[in-house]
Amino acid sequence: MVYVLKTVSILGSTGSVGKNTLEVISSLSDRLDVYAISCNQNTSLLYEQIIKYKPRVAVITNHEKYNEFLNEYGNEINVTRILFGDEGLNEISSHDDVDIVVAAIVGFECLRPTVDAINTNKTVIIANKEILVAAGEMLISILSKSDAKLLPVDSEHNALLQVLLSSGLEYKINNREYYESNINHLTITASGGPFIDLDISEFKNIKPKDAIKHPTWDMGEKISVDSSTMMNKGLEIIEAKLLFNLNLDKINAIIHRQSTIHALIEFFDGTIIAHMSNPDMKIPISYALTFPHRVYKSASSKFIYNDLTFEDIPISKFPCYKIARSVAETGKNSGLILNAANEISVEYFLNDKITYIDIPNIIEEVLNRVDITSKSDIESILENDKEVRMITKKLIKEKYGAS
Repeated sequence: MVYVLKTVSILGSTGSVGKNTLEVISSLSDRLDVYAISCNQNTSLLYEQIIKYKPRVAVITNHEKYNEFLNEYGNEINVTRILFGDEGLNEISSHDDVDIVVAAIVGFECLRPTVDAINTNKTVIIANKEILVAAGEMLISILSKSDAKLLPVDSEHNALLQVLLSSGLEYKINNREYYESNINHLTITASGGPFIDLDISEFKNIKPKDAIKHPTWDMGEKISVDSSTMMNKGLEIIEAKLLFNLNLDKINAIIHRQSTIHALIEFFDGTIIAHMSNPDMKIPISYALTFPHRVYKSASSKFIYNDLTFEDIPISKFPCYKIARSVAETGKNSGLILNAANEISVEYFLNDKITYIDIPNIIEEVLNRVDITSKSDIESILENDKEVRMITKKLIKEKYGAS
């Protein structure tokens, strides 16, 4: 069978999602081709990826690293052009030759290129939950005026998507009426992180090296800390509310230590259907890349199904989850405030400037200090994000003496 070859730009190709995406594309070379890749710091790996995958364009967003790269390798390697910064990200997100954009850059740097991709009607595979949390209402508004598709790639929301389509329903992003009439309840799962069994009295002694040890997934430091505080699960609740627009009482998260079931949907007739797979990021990535078809052949090991357990999230241990659920209900720019305050707090924790238990306290206080308003355009969102980060840093300096 002959397939129409689709070209892919990967924003953040040197991270975990980016590396897995390249491996999936390599195994589906009759369907997918790498158009462009990008990185911020890891230019040595970027160079290896250029040599191996031969993209037409590579973008480096760190100015110092960009200059070092040019000095060492020149601005063209074989057929690959080397571009810099936001302009480079804009080109690889909106170029006419690009069909799919994988938004895998951590943090707010991913917002502008994601908007560019939506405005030029790309299929956007979103691995960056921060921009959905912080600018979701704007992104949904832009989506409604374009022919772009937005597909989640994190295991939980991708699992919800797969259950939805496998059950004969359609993916209608943010369509409250459609989902309210078909779905009773959405449930996503959490592994519990490294501290689920740790006594709460010991949380004050948690160090960065402890928090970045995730029991199931291989992730970056910031995301690993978010997983340990359950903030990551809270952000996913906000994301689920945005994608499906259900009332918050119909969206929940539970502890499932085996990370085998990723999500469950209870339909209007009482039937509950779960998505199960081994914890392998290539599965949701491949499904998003070839959506709505299931094409990728996984090399996963034997499926392990013994001793599947479920527990409520202990809120007293993980206040970040409770804070995030409250933000999901509030809406407007509260997600932006939560995200910015959390990113700064985690950064300071990773640099040993605050303690682990300071993180939720800082976030809650910043939420109380900043006005809750609607932000409908990219410039006001970026300005508000900058303001919240400054307020968070000022608060940390005032209360904890850290700068």
